[in-house]
Amino acid sequence: FRRMRLDPVYPYLDSMTGLNDPGDDVALGGNAGADKPISQVVREEYDGMSQAQIAGDLVRRAEAALPSLVEICKALAGSLGMEEVGVGPVKDAGAALRKAERKYEGDPTKVTDYCRSLLVVKDFPTLLALLELARDSFGPLIRRVKLSTLKSDRTPKPGGYRDCIINLELKEHICEIQIHMWPMWVICGVDGFRHYRHCLEYSTDTFGDPFEALAGLDRKTIAELIVMAEEAVADMPLETLEWYHEKFILDYFAEAGLFLHHGLHEWAETTLRVLIKLRCQSPDIGPDHHETMTLYGYLERALRAQRKGDEAQAVAQKISRHREIKAAEKDEAEKSLWETWLVEPFEGLVDPNRKEREEEERTRKEVRASKKAWRKIRDERFKFLDGAE
Repeated sequence: FRRMRLDPVYPYLDSMTGLNDPGDDVALGGNAGADKPISQVVREEYDGMSQAQIAGDLVRRAEAALPSLVEICKALAGSLGMEEVGVGPVKDAGAALRKAERKYEGDPTKVTDYCRSLLVVKDFPTLLALLELARDSFGPLIRRVKLSTLKSDRTPKPGGYRDCIINLELKEHICEIQIHMWPMWVICGVDGFRHYRHCLEYSTDTFGDPFEALAGLDRKTIAELIVMAEEAVADMPLETLEWYHEKFILDYFAEAGLFLHHGLHEWAETTLRVLIKLRCQSPDIGPDHHETMTLYGYLERALRAQRKGDEAQAVAQKISRHREIKAAEKDEAEKSLWETWLVEPFEGLVDPNRKEREEEERTRKEVRASKKAWRKIRDERFKFLDGAE
């Protein structure tokens, strides 16, 4: 996500406000569970029905709305040249009830993805184009546009995932279009929802070290996982890996953790050295990025376990120098603020909101420049949107 935010149109997207989208961060004014701002139509006949019967009725209505959702997604995908498109299947009543129990205090009318689809956009400009096309094509049907997990000041979904959701009403039923960003989709894929569920179940976001997820597993289980990991990377041998093979880089990173946990430190060292080289080659990451430094930390661990003290010490010194540089940069920034206060000691007293106003002006300029970049890209890649207005 940090790399995605380097896109010149991101500040403009980040400044946008969704529709009926307070977000999920309660501390930032978001809603929690049953406070969801949209829901299915609560019909009079539901008063005499059980929750299971209500869910069953909503499933039938979702099946009736599905063909309309298919046509809308085909039109959006065709206009924007998207190849990754999926519609359905309709969520069954049992799954809807479990979700309602987990998130909405048992209320199945709060479940808005009985009828669902997914679209994958290549970048933020394509997402902006899709939002504009949706607004101009079926705006009156839209009930919610959820952008909050893509905002820089909001937390992602469990596991770190971020996407956009459009809810629209078709045949008096709320449907959902999930819009995925390609850089995240290539990591997540269709199986990503299973990983998302696991992140929720095991609270993986509370782990300071991702390999803590292996704690408590016996050696036999770890060995079996290593066999599975070898099968997962069989089509991409380590020596053929390139810096842009992100999915396999992550697979090999997971395998390195298994090696460390199982005592196969030489294998872990070999894998980690390759991963470090690839991260250093990446134009988006480089040798001083925190991911690269994290890999160096695991490499140091692997080297010390093999009693390669000199090599481990060299790696430790590299990590230490990086920390010193970062600390010096932080100190310099704080020193600059202190010097500014000394040079202008009374301005802060006379105008205590000056810094906030300057920050707001800087943000406005950044958003204006970003919007200008979007208009240029729009004219170059999405000129057809003028005809959709």
